[in-house]
Amino acid sequence: MKQGELLAWLAAPADFAAGVALYAQLGGSAVYQQLFALGETGYSRQVLVAQLQLLAGPVQESVPAPVADNQQPTTNQPAPDLAVLASVRTQLKAARDERSHAHAQLTTPGLRLANRNKLAHRICQLTDQVRQLLSAEQHVLAHGRLPGPVATQDVTDAGELHRRLDNLISLRAKVRRRPERAAELPGLEAQIHLIREKLPLR
Repeated sequence: MKQGELLAWLAAPADFAAGVALYAQLGGSAVYQQLFALGETGYSRQVLVAQLQLLAGPVQESVPAPVADNQQPTTNQPAPDLAVLASVRTQLKAARDERSHAHAQLTTPGLRLANRNKLAHRICQLTDQVRQLLSAEQHVLAHGRLPGPVATQDVTDAGELHRRLDNLISLRAKVRRRPERAAELPGLEAQIHLIREKLPLR
């Protein structure tokens, strides 16, 4: 079984020829093998890596098992935003469906090489999109929201609020000395006021 060699190559994909040979041994598509036979380019290397990652299977795109309704969570994780989670999963399904359709089109008789290359490029884009959406899904399940900074109105940790307030006060002092940045002051004042309302003792 070449799974170990496959994972080792993906961990350090330096040798293009070795990757091509491994792809052929694993029964990869003849269409892609024709592309790889043309030699190494930035594009063909990108396609090779993407295809070997697909052949590696669920190791590359694992999804955490859902918690049964009658099980208690092991940590105090926030409840996920169900609307956001549904949106992410809808996008994930659409990307996977389009990728599957593109794969099927690669075997169309008489398909020109230029069109095959376009399909291969699109498959690579969709593979990246699937990974990003899987990462977003896991973040929503773990943290209750999409990745990114938490809005000030949603911050409850006093230490984080104090840190933000100190930074905003410092920034306000700098902006006040720069007349060309005067338009930023109302927004800064609003943020400072909001945090002081959340920290009444400050």
